[in-house]
Amino acid sequence: QGYGYKKIAQYLEDDNKLITRKPYQVRNIIMNPNYCGRVINQYGQYNNMVPPIVSATKYEHAQAIRNKKQLHCIPSENQLKQKIKCPCCDSTLTNMTIRKKHTLRYYICPKNMNESRFVCSFKGINAQKLEVQVLATCQNFFQNQQLYSKINNAIHQRLKKQRVIEAKSTLTQEQLIDKLAKGMIDAESFRKQTHLMNQKHKTISSISDNQLQTSLQKVIQKSFTLNMLHPYIDEIRITKNKALVGIYFKNEPLNIVNQTSQSSIA
Repeated sequence: QGYGYKKIAQYLEDDNKLITRKPYQVRNIIMNPNYCGRVINQYGQYNNMVPPIVSATKYEHAQAIRNKKQLHCIPSENQLKQKIKCPCCDSTLTNMTIRKKHTLRYYICPKNMNESRFVCSFKGINAQKLEVQVLATCQNFFQNQQLYSKINNAIHQRLKKQRVIEAKSTLTQEQLIDKLAKGMIDAESFRKQTHLMNQKHKTISSISDNQLQTSLQKVIQKSFTLNMLHPYIDEIRITKNKALVGIYFKNEPLNIVNQTSQSSIA
């Protein structure tokens, strides 16, 4: 009939005359060749070794249906897989995609997937909405905390060095003018040496805090993606009401949600 493992488990549960089985147990039974009298081991495949419960034809038909469904499987687009904790039972939420007229993506409690009925009160959260929240929180944190501070300090250090170089350059320029005036060098030598000196000491213009923040915001919005951040995210916490309350990075105890203090992330 083309039913999935969970649907079959529910069917068994509804019929008092049948033995109940969980979805993973249904899968194991369907895949077990012993039920059609077939034994497969390291020595080969042997038919009619044990009394069959179903015919080999039915077994092969069931495998064909199962394999056909697997061929139509499309990898999940969920970008926070294995990162979100269930707010009720602390399990790691798993992916679920509903493909009908419009594709809907969710993160759901795996306990409800492994059982024929709901056993955890938290059913799931819309994947797209949560991903937008997580990305915006990470962008805001890195923009306002780490990157802004580090880049701002680096620019000011560079400007400080540039001022020292410019001071030395001014002295050298005055020396060249003095030599030209005394006839120690000709006009062409003066031009070449001045050009060479300017090439060695390219200046950088100063940048205001507002300009830096605006530039950083553009770079971060273009560069930061959840796929890029995924390896560094350790755990994401949500409430039973599906509110984002925690984002933790690996080797970093700080929760960056609503965080205003400087973090120690390198």
